[in-house]
Amino acid sequence: MKISRFESERFAIDESPTIKEQSISGKDLLLYGGNRSGKTLTFNALLYGLFGRSGTFGVTPGQSSTVELYFDSADAIIRDRSHEYQHEGNTLDVEEGVREHLGLEENIGLQFVPSSPSKQPLSRLSENELLDRIRSVLSSEKQEAIERHRRAKSELEHLKEIRRRGETQPGVRELNDRLDDLPVKDTRNRIKEIKELLDLIESGRIQEISDRLQQKDDVAEELNQLYDRRRELNQTLKEKRRELGDASRYTQKINDLIIDAIQEFTCPVCGRLVEEEIARNRLPDRCPQCARPRDLSDLRDRLEDRVSKADTQIETLKEEIGDLEEELAEVKADIDELQQSEPELSDLNGFVRTALDQADYDIEKLRERTHRELQTHEEQLDELEEEKSIVEEQLAARRQLLDEFEAAIQVADERVVELEERAFDEVREKFTDRISEVYQEIAPDLGTEVGLTQSGELDFPGTGSEGIRSYERLSSGERRLVNLAFAITMAEFARENEEVHDWEVLVLDEPLTNLESDIQDAVARYLRNTDIQCIMTSPLDRIQSHFRDDEAKIVGLDRIETEDTTLEEYL
Repeated sequence: MKISRFESERFAIDESPTIKEQSISGKDLLLYGGNRSGKTLTFNALLYGLFGRSGTFGVTPGQSSTVELYFDSADAIIRDRSHEYQHEGNTLDVEEGVREHLGLEENIGLQFVPSSPSKQPLSRLSENELLDRIRSVLSSEKQEAIERHRRAKSELEHLKEIRRRGETQPGVRELNDRLDDLPVKDTRNRIKEIKELLDLIESGRIQEISDRLQQKDDVAEELNQLYDRRRELNQTLKEKRRELGDASRYTQKINDLIIDAIQEFTCPVCGRLVEEEIARNRLPDRCPQCARPRDLSDLRDRLEDRVSKADTQIETLKEEIGDLEEELAEVKADIDELQQSEPELSDLNGFVRTALDQADYDIEKLRERTHRELQTHEEQLDELEEEKSIVEEQLAARRQLLDEFEAAIQVADERVVELEERAFDEVREKFTDRISEVYQEIAPDLGTEVGLTQSGELDFPGTGSEGIRSYERLSSGERRLVNLAFAITMAEFARENEEVHDWEVLVLDEPLTNLESDIQDAVARYLRNTDIQCIMTSPLDRIQSHFRDDEAKIVGLDRIETEDTTLEEYL
């Protein structure tokens, strides 16, 4: 699909050039003008026509902007207040119409080459994106298969995260916390202590222990004091350890909150979770809702202060716990020494002593109380073990599901790698051969073989002892030419593969500036000889000679005169 008619008025500024070319008829078009004549504005107007505000390079169209594109297929794009795509009498939203009848922006956009080196296609594309785009024009079926498996992987990762975090059901972390909080082990230990106490009661040993403790001699008194101190120390240690656990978990909770906040970044449009790395890269500096700067310095300072206080508290608690444990060890040693000197007290422990004290040393009362407590704890243990079994089953099922998701993700990933490897030979042979041919045609003195690595990096032979050069090591002129060769190559492949897109136009903003005259002529000749429609902006007088024929048009752009202007940021 080529452009047959193009109109642009008041694009971005009221003083922008008014273009009403009604008879382009798919011919090449040269937009000629000097500095501040609106060449780059017109280049961006074409981008705006296809892709709207997001498609332009740093230019914001005004409310009164009008851009109209008419195609040789009789389709049309009207960008005013209506934003319509017209096709066979039907009216669609422009974005929908472009996607359905022209193609994807990521492919069509590569046939627009801006003058700024940093915005040119090869400067914008990552290695993976470059391979994707090349595959899409060479073999759309293979690229669609790769993208299908990537989508499957993404969907599986999305579902895995939902199951792991427990958005609809308890997640792995929550289930693990439930298991940890169930006092099954403590209840079992208490039942063991109760049964041992019952054995002492039934054997009559408890009576000997009771009689000895009730004697008011120095040993009994000291032992009672030691057991009281032991109970106090154990209680204090329990509280301090709980405080230490809370303080230790505080910094971990902060880290978990930060990680979860990043991992759980959700697109407000589609509601999908965004991967951590993507979220880090895509979160704007300003809030997308209120447009205010996202200054988190105060929050960060407060968190750092609280974490610092928590760290100090942790160190203090550790010291206190160490002192208490040391004292408790001494008390236990004293108790052991006293009990070894008193055979009647060999079976005495803290639980037995507390039980006797609570029963007022009444053995019958102690027996009844101990039987009731055993029954209560055994019932409690049955309930806890049943609950534990349920949670363990849920956790096992959740982990099995996560393992299945992980296995499926791995299969999808392996399939993507396999397809990429199988497609690479075709990519390397067809694409590098074609771009090398184009590069040699438009730059006979510079033209050379262009290579492509499996990781998606373009390389170029150096001169002399330079060796292989990467794209970043090329001169600015070489980069300009390579981007031209790339855009031409992609357009040619897309034209040959009807399934890619129906856009047979190259739009170039001052592509020949700062190049040698012989290279300018070579590029212009090549572009004029292709079957792809070329729309080019240029300030060069000598380039007009290449467009003076029946298959091209030249539109002169006059210098824009304004009293107060910041056009330099546009042009």
